[in-house]
Amino acid sequence: MTDQPQAGGSNSGEGQQDDYEVGYSKPPKASQFKPGNKFGKGRPKGAKNFSTIVKEALGAMVSAKINGKTVKMSKLELSLHQLANKASSGNQRAINKVIELYQQHGPQEPVGEVSEEEAAYDLETIAHHLDMSGHFDADGEGEDGDD
Repeated sequence: MTDQPQAGGSNSGEGQQDDYEVGYSKPPKASQFKPGNKFGKGRPKGAKNFSTIVKEALGAMVSAKINGKTVKMSKLELSLHQLANKASSGNQRAINKVIELYQQHGPQEPVGEVSEEEAAYDLETIAHHLDMSGHFDADGEGEDGDD
């Protein structure tokens, strides 16, 4: 025979009962948590994980005045309204975040042909934005190319 002790046999522990089988999810009685040990209890019933807490916190409904009307909306929706307001007032970090959010979650329309007029207008708008932020010359030349 082999030299391995049999699970639940008479030589598997002194204080164990013979009918207790040691195996998967059944550790020997000697190595189990003792009664009163606070570490052997696991997560308390009703405890929430982090994602549940975040969903509840951001999903809580609050009242806010928008365009003179009091409306109820979630805290997440209200924070996005505030971010959009900061972006429209010229806050560069808010503008960058709104652009990032729009690229990730904005309407996904099929990309079709863009007219030359639309492209020219878009380029003019981008050049104006870069000029206002100091990253672009109003002449359209960009920063000096003297490398």
